[in-house]
Amino acid sequence: FHSISVQKSLLTHKAQGLMQALVNERQLRKRGKALPLEAGKDYHGGTVFWSLRKVKEARNCQLQQGLEEEQLQHQRAEAARLRELKKQEKLQAAQQKRAARAAAQIMRQEEKASKAADQALQQAACKVQQQLEQAQKTAQKGQRRSLKAPIKAHQKKRPIARPQGGAQSHEPHEAPSASTSRSGRAIRTPVQFL
Repeated sequence: FHSISVQKSLLTHKAQGLMQALVNERQLRKRGKALPLEAGKDYHGGTVFWSLRKVKEARNCQLQQGLEEEQLQHQRAEAARLRELKKQEKLQAAQQKRAARAAAQIMRQEEKASKAADQALQQAACKVQQQLEQAQKTAQKGQRRSLKAPIKAHQKKRPIARPQGGAQSHEPHEAPSASTSRSGRAIRTPVQFL
């Protein structure tokens, strides 16, 4: 059995070795691409020596390809950004339309409610006016009846001249005017009491 400090140092050493191997692997992967040098038709393997001019042209070509690729990526990113921007604008416009429709609907409902309230007020005012006119008419009728009633009562108190004797008179009997009740109905006196 190893002590804890020895185990710790062994594990630390192992971890450092693994870290170094990972760094080395990453550096190997970071190597540049192979230069775009084309071998001749009669190349069948083996070592090929390139002139400095050919290497320089290949590097320039590789650099140009890298720039074009980077530019293409920028264009794609810009197109994606513009698409996203258009999408956001479209969503915002749709949201504004929804808000405008909702506001218009609320305004229509408020107008409808105010019209209904105005109509109800007008109907109530018209009803009150009709009731007042009806009350006024009934009051006027009551005044007319009360004016007519004393006259009729006064006429009723006059003595009626009856013909004396068995012979009937040629003059027709004057019918007493009918008196009225409190509700305005005419009261007819029976003939036997005349």
